[in-house]
Amino acid sequence: MKSKALRTTFVLVGMLVAVAPAWCQYRSRPVHEREGAFRLRLGAFRPAGDSQYWDDKKLDFTGEAADLEGPSAGLDYLLGLNDNLSLVFSGSYSQGDTTQSYRDFVDTSGHNIRHDTKLDIGSATLGLMFHLAGPDAPIIPYVGFGGGAYFWRLEENGDFVDFNRHNEIFNARLQSDGTAFGGYGVFGLEAPVSRNLSIFGEGRYTKVDADLQGDFDGFGKIDLSGVEVAAGLSWTL
Repeated sequence: MKSKALRTTFVLVGMLVAVAPAWCQYRSRPVHEREGAFRLRLGAFRPAGDSQYWDDKKLDFTGEAADLEGPSAGLDYLLGLNDNLSLVFSGSYSQGDTTQSYRDFVDTSGHNIRHDTKLDIGSATLGLMFHLAGPDAPIIPYVGFGGGAYFWRLEENGDFVDFNRHNEIFNARLQSDGTAFGGYGVFGLEAPVSRNLSIFGEGRYTKVDADLQGDFDGFGKIDLSGVEVAAGLSWTL
């Protein structure tokens, strides 16, 4: 399980929160404006894997959806409506990959029959963010929610068993992609460093389901939901 990336992100977020009060004492001016704020976040995304596709995979292959945990990145634009409320335009991207093998089958040489699985998810969303403290506070908690379009691509590339042809092993690249609509919720802590610069750490849960198609047509739905932990910088122009 690729939990190292997620653990590292948790540690980074914790460090940012821990040192934020010390940094904040060196602010030259308090943050008074949120209009035109950009936020760059980097972190890790772990799929939840709660759907027919993931359930079927667990029966036949090693590993689980969480093994597709991978890096994520996002860019937000905050349009301040007032000191405590912002409209958020966001774009994000995550990619995870893992290698899986059949649980109950090996080739004639006794080697595992393996394939690589890769999942890419991009998004374009619109949401609201509520800042739970005033702009002069050293630590500003925030919550938010929103929704939009999620663009995804699933690929399995490697060796497979054809049970309709006397368990013949064949090589293939199987793909499915599409666009789904879903939503997210987020909670985070922001620490202003100067009038125009802040650091933040956050946790985000995304809920998205999509119908498999292409080479996976008939395999039911795929759950694209998951948890993302990220840290980053926020600045105003």
